[in-house]
Amino acid sequence: MSEKGSDQPPPRKKKKHDHPAHGGAWKVAFADFMTSMFALFLVLWIISSTSASQKEAVAQYFRNPTLFRAGSSSPMDMGGNTRSKNNEGENDGKSSRDAGKDAEAKEKEKMAALDSLLANDSLLAQLGKQFKTRQTEQGLEIEISDAEGLGTFHLGSAEINQRMEAPLLQLASTLSGISNNVVVAGHTDKHGYSGEGYTNWQLSSDRANAVRTRLNQGGVDIQRVNAVVGYGDTELANPEDPFAPENRRVTILVLKQNKKFTP
Repeated sequence: MSEKGSDQPPPRKKKKHDHPAHGGAWKVAFADFMTSMFALFLVLWIISSTSASQKEAVAQYFRNPTLFRAGSSSPMDMGGNTRSKNNEGENDGKSSRDAGKDAEAKEKEKMAALDSLLANDSLLAQLGKQFKTRQTEQGLEIEISDAEGLGTFHLGSAEINQRMEAPLLQLASTLSGISNNVVVAGHTDKHGYSGEGYTNWQLSSDRANAVRTRLNQGGVDIQRVNAVVGYGDTELANPEDPFAPENRRVTILVLKQNKKFTP
């Protein structure tokens, strides 16, 4: 007789399940990410702590590294030196000249834009030949003159005609949109002034000052007026006819930013 339980099957062994090995790829990716972030913050810190000249030096280095071979070995050089001392003055002078040319070009563009704006103003266009503009070396000259029977001022007076009030205020409104200084000048014809002790010199100056007042009332800052000049009858627009109405005029010279008024 067999022993009790001898017919029972042997106990089963537990199978071991193979788990996939955890590789280190994620660690490499994480390390790369941290390195990139460190590099980014380092670059941001450098940018925030360098001067404008140093930044320009770095930019020039990447544009043309050969510039640094004869001078500083570092594009930063703690001062942004990108050239040898022998040609520092030459390059500085060239930069100044280039900056001056750029400023001059910008002022020419501004004067041209102002000229175009005035030429397309419908109210000023109603003045016809009495309203003229011309480009000069000093800036844009605006001229308001008399016409036959259509005076800017009352005859022999510095009182502005009513018909000229609106155009002058419109002109002032346009000029108030720029920061350039202005010079106002008055001119008369050769007719002598009959008032005792009062001449064309005073009349031209008073007329120029009357226009200056209207410009100020129209929005042109008083500090922008460099000069108010009276030329009397010394600079005739039509010297062949010294009594012609176009000789009686006022000019407003809008100066370029880098120009000073020279009579």
